[in-house]
Amino acid sequence: MNVLHAPAGVLVLRSESLLAWVLPYGARLMQLFWLHAPEGPRPLTLGFAAPQAYAQDTMSIGAVCGRYANRICGAALERDGRRYQLDANHPLGHCIHGGSHGWGQRHWELASHRPDSVELLLDSAHGDMGFPGNCRAHVTYRLEGSRLVWQARVQVDRDCPINVVQHSYWNLAAQPDLRGHRLWVDAQHYHPVDARELPQAAVPVAGSCFDFRRPVSIAPACIPHLDAAMVLSPAHGALRAVARLEGAGVAMELSTDRPYLHVYASANLRATQPPLGVAHGPGAALCLETEDMPNGPALDADVWCRPQRDYAHTLALDFSFTPDNGSLD
Repeated sequence: MNVLHAPAGVLVLRSESLLAWVLPYGARLMQLFWLHAPEGPRPLTLGFAAPQAYAQDTMSIGAVCGRYANRICGAALERDGRRYQLDANHPLGHCIHGGSHGWGQRHWELASHRPDSVELLLDSAHGDMGFPGNCRAHVTYRLEGSRLVWQARVQVDRDCPINVVQHSYWNLAAQPDLRGHRLWVDAQHYHPVDARELPQAAVPVAGSCFDFRRPVSIAPACIPHLDAAMVLSPAHGALRAVARLEGAGVAMELSTDRPYLHVYASANLRATQPPLGVAHGPGAALCLETEDMPNGPALDADVWCRPQRDYAHTLALDFSFTPDNGSLD
């Protein structure tokens, strides 16, 4: 594969060690390549070979999910005595990732494109998928040497819950599944989900599949269970390192300013269109979604933005490479 010749319509960013392909459809990270891997440029995420394949994607591969990522119970909001019925696109009647035509299924406008960065814009009208207020969303991808920075900003003209998520699936080893990967997360608690796939009260990670307090291999038996939000330590604050994923000569340190990290081991992923990189399937990759509280509006979480309170979210991924060490295990 000649990664320097991206398909038509794909925006290319490059640094000394990384090459990013960004797709305006869904503001997606189509692929991130480690340019100097021993075997040649290595894809580090899951993707599709053809940009048009994303129009049929139902798993948010590389997408920016919004207005409110993850689930909202019963696809309904209540605020100041008013009820807003959202798009119920989840099999159990919830609104998930902003609805069936959420931000990951929209064509974003190109605001600027430089060799190492791109900014995309999206306007979302009052009533879009049932959400209140007009929104303007800005998403930026930027390469800084071996760092990828993703930032989202949203302005609203009336109260609306906002939770924008970058939804890439990471497989650093370019192998069929997550075996050989290790994960560390700075979290003492996580939120188990119930039969309705909604978060319950936080419980300690000790003894669970979510115990990543020290770097450990991702156990195959845990793949079906890894789909929940972890409570980061500290829960709030400035950009700080909260997780580290390692595999086959690559380490990815994740920093964020959000209070939660949703860990999903792609147990429900199935092959659809021809892939770009590792074939899609259960346990093929790991989503590490920095976010606010899943089902936050129904749980009275502080997730509502206002005309005087914009939304801002930063995710930074710092990569280090050890090409002479075939595995970090």
